[in-house]
Amino acid sequence: MLEHIETTKSITAPSLLSLRDYWVKARGEREFPARKDIDPLHIPKVLPVLTLVDVSHDPLRFRYRLIGTKITEMAKRDATGKWLDEDLYGDRTDDMLWIFRTCSTEKAPIAVRENIQFIDKSWVLVEALAVPLGETDERVDIIMICVEVVDNPKFEHPQDTSFLLNWRA
Repeated sequence: MLEHIETTKSITAPSLLSLRDYWVKARGEREFPARKDIDPLHIPKVLPVLTLVDVSHDPLRFRYRLIGTKITEMAKRDATGKWLDEDLYGDRTDDMLWIFRTCSTEKAPIAVRENIQFIDKSWVLVEALAVPLGETDERVDIIMICVEVVDNPKFEHPQDTSFLLNWRA
């Protein structure tokens, strides 16, 4: 279920909150910042759980540009350079692509809280935040996504909930 909400309570993981605050500051008056507006040295604690995904248009596709070390450790693979729709996620491909498609087409941040399964078949509760980057406000060129395992199951919204976030205020 996709909800439009405008609260900071939609995400709780510290790295996601750091990315949110940095992204809001970096965009200035624009709808979203460009890649050149982002300096990884300003968000060092986020880097291990951060992924950059290139957005290709016509047709809409996504390719991993960079994957944080903690994410590659959890996944037990490094998919850098691979297209997300190419045999990485099996029957969960559409589920995985949803957050990227929505972030790209809505040109807005997306937050997700869900149980995911890694290669070793263990299920973990994660929060993910995807934020758009683009040279112009008309097209998303890159999506930054931060994924963090959630240790505290208390949450204002149920798991398996997605939020289209509005941080214009």
